[in-house]
Amino acid sequence: MRGKKSRVNHIFNIAVCALVVYLAASFLVLQVDIASYRQKLDSLEAQYEEQLLVNEEMHAILDQGADKDYIIRMARDKLGLIFPDEQVFYNASGNQ
Repeated sequence: MRGKKSRVNHIFNIAVCALVVYLAASFLVLQVDIASYRQKLDSLEAQYEEQLLVNEEMHAILDQGADKDYIIRMARDKLGLIFPDEQVFYNASGNQ
């Protein structure tokens, strides 16, 4: 009887140790994931702050009644737009 009880205790101790090792490994993996997500969050918050500044600048320009030349220049440079009656020629030779 004593040998059977000792064997059960030994198996139980091994199972408890395995569970503790598994939980510790899982905890470490979760800590690494949390650190990674915090770093991504910091990066996204920095991008958000930059975008807020850009938006404020754009609102200031709109509130000032941005001049027509600025709007035309931005439409050409940023969006590649042209007027309907305008003809655009590109230099295919590569020489400027």
